[in-house]
Amino acid sequence: MLQEYDHEFAEFLYYTPTRIDKDTPFWLVRAGQSTAKPGYRIGPRRIECYSIHFVRAGSLMVEYEGHTYRLQTGDAFCMYPNRTYMYYKPDNDHSLQLTWLAMDGPGMEPMLNLAGFHPDVPCSRGLWSPEVANLIRRLFAEWKDGKTDQVAAALNLKGLLYQVLSQLIASAKAVDEPHRPAAATIKNSKASQWTEYIEWHAAEGITVQQVAEYAGLNRTYFSTQFTRLVGMTPAEYIAKVKMDKAKQMLSGTSAAVTEIAYSLGYPTLFAFTRAFKNYCSMSPSAYRKQHCN
Repeated sequence: MLQEYDHEFAEFLYYTPTRIDKDTPFWLVRAGQSTAKPGYRIGPRRIECYSIHFVRAGSLMVEYEGHTYRLQTGDAFCMYPNRTYMYYKPDNDHSLQLTWLAMDGPGMEPMLNLAGFHPDVPCSRGLWSPEVANLIRRLFAEWKDGKTDQVAAALNLKGLLYQVLSQLIASAKAVDEPHRPAAATIKNSKASQWTEYIEWHAAEGITVQQVAEYAGLNRTYFSTQFTRLVGMTPAEYIAKVKMDKAKQMLSGTSAAVTEIAYSLGYPTLFAFTRAFKNYCSMSPSAYRKQHCN
């Protein structure tokens, strides 16, 4: 139920994270929805968590770190912790409606990156969809049921939050790149995701094709972008990750060379020895002898 305030009709929901919440990467903090009155203006202000604001109808001006963004129906912006924002309704707009979700946790920022947000470019286009609206409506209904201190209800609420974030990520990927805010930092964050994916899975024998599929790009375009952003080809980076791990295991553990070979995804000892010698100009045994004495 919306209540009247100075500059808006609004509903506010508040949540106290449970112990279970804090054992997970992120959790809800508060949420709400509003219909703006004439002269609607918030800030300048800072908050202590992350808060996604969706423009359900109308338009919104956002001022942030010397930049001004105009958001239209369907767009969203994210407030990041301890950064100053101001947002307001343009004078010629008579229909501004907002919904927001505030969240926190150590895993929140990577999720926001996937949804098209970044601390330097906090806006993402076309995220508010019927699917997102329906999920948030269900989340609000569960929240207002008043049982969030019970484990089952808290888990259900968290499940709905995960569904919302999943849908936002899907919506962000569906938006054409020319219609989204562009910045080198966003591209760099993508490169970071790609390299982290390789670092996690290189030992499982992943291929460049598999990394390209993870990135949602065809192999040729992915390889070009990866090389430009990282400074080496995907194949070279995969080899580097495996060789760095091999050197670490050779110098820091007593594992047999054969065990290291299999641990890093090589089908045979010979394949590993050949790859290591080509990369390091010495055999694994010679490297171990040189670095363990």
